[in-house]
Amino acid sequence: MESRRLKNIIILILALLNLCLLGSLAIRINAEHASHRQAREQLVALFSAAGVSLDAKLISDETPPPSLTLIRDEAEEQTLAAYLLGGNPVRTDQGGGIFGYAEESGAAQFRSNGSFDVVCNRPLEDLRDYFQDFCDTFGYRDLTISMEDGTGTVTAVQYYQDYPVIGCAVTFTVENGVLKRAIGTHLPDSGTTSSSGEEPLSALSALAAFLNTIREGAVGTAVTDLYLCFELQSTTTALMTLAPAWCVVTDTASYYVNCITGVVSLA
Repeated sequence: MESRRLKNIIILILALLNLCLLGSLAIRINAEHASHRQAREQLVALFSAAGVSLDAKLISDETPPPSLTLIRDEAEEQTLAAYLLGGNPVRTDQGGGIFGYAEESGAAQFRSNGSFDVVCNRPLEDLRDYFQDFCDTFGYRDLTISMEDGTGTVTAVQYYQDYPVIGCAVTFTVENGVLKRAIGTHLPDSGTTSSSGEEPLSALSALAAFLNTIREGAVGTAVTDLYLCFELQSTTTALMTLAPAWCVVTDTASYYVNCITGVVSLA
């Protein structure tokens, strides 16, 4: 009997301890939320004082992804060249990190930084299906078709880990239903995380950096959108590096705030 009572007391003490810990955690979380809410309100006020309206709801709590270093995938390049040229293109090493692909319909060049240029004369049966299938196969979105009577341009932006990649798009030129040229950039699937050891900028910090740009003369009266993206960068050691960035969209232009360096650049 005494043993059972002691056991019940211990269980009760443990239960009370857990409640205390949960209560402490709840208080800390509420304090963090209150602090974040206050920071949002202060930032909105600062933007207003600078003559720019900012909706606090646009300020995301999302954590930026890490920087990535990508590794060239020659097999994927071959697949992309075959899709654009048709058939089974013959590859040649042209030196300097450039591979050429040739088919009866035309030729293509792929560079080590992911850029490519295709010149061809390839009739397409169903333009919309062809370009939509291209996007689905190679990871592009935001398909825009500007076409009249089978002549015009088609553009798309590549996404990586569900984020749009700035500086990584493709433009197709079509004449009378015939694909004439494709020029753009394509990123391989393979890559490694490259940690800088620095905490990436939150949306609040990125907007604070952007506020300084406004004070230096950036044009705009309202922030209309804010979202995460990647910026494609090339260095001497890594030809394909993706750095996370916040895209700040205003009523007149878009700006990118690098999550690692804090540098603000005009789109």
